[in-house]
Amino acid sequence: MRIITKSRGHFHGTHKGATIIIDRDPDGTFYIIVTGKSGGHLYDGWAPHHIRTMLEAKREAVRGACLDDPWRPQAARAAAGIVTARGDAA
Repeated sequence: MRIITKSRGHFHGTHKGATIIIDRDPDGTFYIIVTGKSGGHLYDGWAPHHIRTMLEAKREAVRGACLDDPWRPQAARAAAGIVTARGDAA
């Protein structure tokens, strides 16, 4: 995961070509946005309430967007901009 900017309540970075933005609200909850290379949203919403740290929120972003899952659904791969040599979603 590459860091673009970060602070105590904010993270902006990339992972496997996807852009990850995480913001912590004052109540301690996290809002996560993960955008694929093609601009499609792979994750856009509140993290589950059991997520309490920025590290947990980063892990949730990667897990929720299926960025480390080699068997993720075809639609998610297409939204992430991942294609095969034939030109279809991997």
